Amino acid sequence: MISPSLETLVQGLLWCALKLALWLVRILPRRLLLSLSEFLADASFYFLYASRKRSIENFTVALGEGLDHRKIAFVVRRSFRNFFRAFVELGLALEAPEEFQREIPLLGREHLEAALARGRGVIALSAHLGNFFLLGSRLAVEGYPTYVLVKQSRDGSLPRLMDQCRLKLKQRTIHARPRRQASQKLVQVLRRNELAIVIADEHGATSGISVPFFGRRVLGRRGPATLALRTGAAVLPVYMVRGSDGGLTLIIEPEIELLRSGGTRAAIGENIQRTIQWLERVVRRHPDQWNWTNVHWQQTSANSFVEEEHRYESATH
Repeated sequence: MISPSLETLVQGLLWCALKLALWLVRILPRRLLLSLSEFLADASFYFLYASRKRSIENFTVALGEGLDHRKIAFVVRRSFRNFFRAFVELGLALEAPEEFQREIPLLGREHLEAALARGRGVIALSAHLGNFFLLGSRLAVEGYPTYVLVKQSRDGSLPRLMDQCRLKLKQRTIHARPRRQASQKLVQVLRRNELAIVIADEHGATSGISVPFFGRRVLGRRGPATLALRTGAAVLPVYMVRGSDGGLTLIIEPEIELLRSGGTRAAIGENIQRTIQWLERVVRRHPDQWNWTNVHWQQTSANSFVEEEHRYESATH
């Protein structure tokens, strides 16, 4: 668990990075901005010891077999660079929202249209991958009403600034706390046959359902599966990744087939597993574009799923 002091430091650094990007984008050419983002990312890689250490450890567990430390560090450093570049791209998009985002190809629109034709809304399942900041705004440019669920508190300078940026880019924010209020808003969005973006790759250490991930186990988030069963909404993987030339592409994959019959708790467990399988596949394809600090590996017993279900049942009665 991140200590309050470290979290405050990270929040402050991210706020400074975003404000700097928003200011510099007005006065510097794009190529120079991207070079500067790489410099800041490399500096963060070397000076943010805790984040670097955790990222390297998680990558080593998941994909590091047979790789030496230098190769692992190289991939993790590229993930830092991807994250900082995303801030610059956010600044560029804010300066010229439609012009910048029209440069980003959209692949798989037919999957989204087919899901919306059912009239029950779409849960756009995504991750801290590529440029996740611009997911909703790229879809909004195409005329899709889009909301994004965020775990950030409403308090603090960074959350307020991010809310303002998302609104300027035509995507509305739903805060995950308080939980009941967030759930009600999400249901309303889906019943209007609109899009709700859920970034579902933060695997905590204390809540969720135990599922396999890269040969280990994590606590998968229950939210997207529960919401889909409650509303009948389609769950589509949606993510924005960059190619070898640095250009971004928004990818919409076919709907994840969910188990929608049988016992609700059993269906939730199976559906979480299916979403985690998607996440593992996409991270394997783009390991240098994912935030490796989000994983909390779990030491579980053979009865961990049953134990988790008992906790869930007790909490809902």
